[in-house]
Amino acid sequence: MAQQIQGLGYSTEAKMGIENGPSQPLILPSNPIPSKRILELDCTRGITAFIVVLVHFSKGTAYRDFFSIFAGGTDLFFIISGFVGFNLVRSNPKAPAYFKRRFVRLIPFFWVCVSLTFLLEFAYQITHGTSTALLMVEYLTNLSFLNYYFGLRFLDGVYWTLLIEVLFYALLGTLLSLGWGKQIERIGAAAIIYILLTTLLPLGPFDGIHKSILRYFPLLVVWPAFYAGILFNRLKYDGGNTTRWLLLLLSYSMAVFAISNSDEIHPVTTVISMTVHAVMTTVYFLFFYLSINNRIPFIVNKATLFLASISYCLYLIHNRIGNGFVRPQIKWLPEPAQFIGLTLSMVVVAFVLTHLIERPLLNKIKKGT
Repeated sequence: MAQQIQGLGYSTEAKMGIENGPSQPLILPSNPIPSKRILELDCTRGITAFIVVLVHFSKGTAYRDFFSIFAGGTDLFFIISGFVGFNLVRSNPKAPAYFKRRFVRLIPFFWVCVSLTFLLEFAYQITHGTSTALLMVEYLTNLSFLNYYFGLRFLDGVYWTLLIEVLFYALLGTLLSLGWGKQIERIGAAAIIYILLTTLLPLGPFDGIHKSILRYFPLLVVWPAFYAGILFNRLKYDGGNTTRWLLLLLSYSMAVFAISNSDEIHPVTTVISMTVHAVMTTVYFLFFYLSINNRIPFIVNKATLFLASISYCLYLIHNRIGNGFVRPQIKWLPEPAQFIGLTLSMVVVAFVLTHLIERPLLNKIKKGT
């Protein structure tokens, strides 16, 4: 397996578990934790990214009804981020180091992908005689996610999840800077209880305030998934207790039943029924639990490790570029060939960008700092 990892471009840092496996003492008393990367977690991320690609590419095809059941698959991404984000907090780093590490990992290559999408859009509008003024504003605001708050579109529809990720890591970094790192589990529980109360109780005059909170802090919309990741982390490394399991059950319940909140940014139930959403949320939670506890080792193979290695790039570039610019060029093909060709082409593009831009960029930034 080590040869597989090396062959797919995993660095020594990755193999030692620096990114998703804790390698330093906990901030709370606990049993020692081995510095070991959870390969099932990486492969889960790769599989999830690939499924999201299939969901987006199936729109307007005969395959849409089947792949639409995964419309809420981003929840699995958020569970992973909750788990990984809390891993980084466990060593009690200084807030500036935490912010810097997350910024370097997420933002520079995101800027590359936004710029690539912008250039394609710009070229298209120029050749069709369309004004590019609004596009320029959208591009500049997309770089900082301010487009969301200004009511402007994301250049690629998947970027909304990056906004959520940035808000999550900003929240954890802020708690660290305030010296509240040890209180994250309790603060997260308070947020879950807030979601529970605003779901069950009539809000009356507070309804407008609640919707504004969801609008301007959309992390709260999907907080149950992020908090579940944090709880999975505590259960794995610190052990279970009644309170922790009850909080996980509550997070799962809110991920299912507070789905109306998602209308603010990701209206899942316009694509799938409540029943399907409940079943798939159960699948995501169970799959994640099994993956971090090494109960499904068969998901670790060359194909899933490959997908894991390109997952970030594939997720960022597939939707707008694939559907907007590649699909029209192959629309003359039969539908099955279009679907396969579109998917494979984006995998190839992601592979090339990962190896020619993302990894060299990360290495250059790390060496420079």
